[in-house]
Amino acid sequence: MTRRLRTTLPSLITVALVLLFLWTGARAQFFEQKDVFDQSELDYEKIFKEGLSANGKTLNLSGKKIGDKGVEILLSKDFLKKVTKLDLRYNKISERGAKLMAASKAFGKLKSLELKHNYLLDNGAEALAQSEGFSNIEKLSMGWNEVRDAGALAFAKTKTFPKLKKLDLRGNFLSNKTKNTLKKDLAHLKSLKLF
Repeated sequence: MTRRLRTTLPSLITVALVLLFLWTGARAQFFEQKDVFDQSELDYEKIFKEGLSANGKTLNLSGKKIGDKGVEILLSKDFLKKVTKLDLRYNKISERGAKLMAASKAFGKLKSLELKHNYLLDNGAEALAQSEGFSNIEKLSMGWNEVRDAGALAFAKTKTFPKLKKLDLRGNFLSNKTKNTLKKDLAHLKSLKLF
């Protein structure tokens, strides 16, 4: 055995053993770990109550993973009619949840809606853009929602957001042509985030 091999072989064996230990330990933990965000076990009432602040005008549900089922339950709550700021980031909301929100009449006082990091897709974005239930929205954040050109362009055509000042569509899959159209058609906005 050469001198170089004798000095590097123990190091290689050590690295291999550490990697094997980490891989098997991580794999076992992954398969044995219970999903802590299983929606069937969420206490929606408690989550909503804990998220309310500012005399019922702010509802922060960021990261609560309420999903479409939680959105459906939320829309039935009377307190929602008082909310002016709603944060639904990281909640596993799909286009179904976005369509439920779009059809709701509960958002008459809402001025700020955070929907970043969900799964709204084009259909969800289009439903929200065409909704007449958000007439007082000033700030809408829909970044990182798997939205493509059709969903984003729905906001360039919409007439249902008369008070909109800030729109955030960062992290979606928009072509340069769509970005240019949005910049032109939404030039009146105080802030348009696309990148």
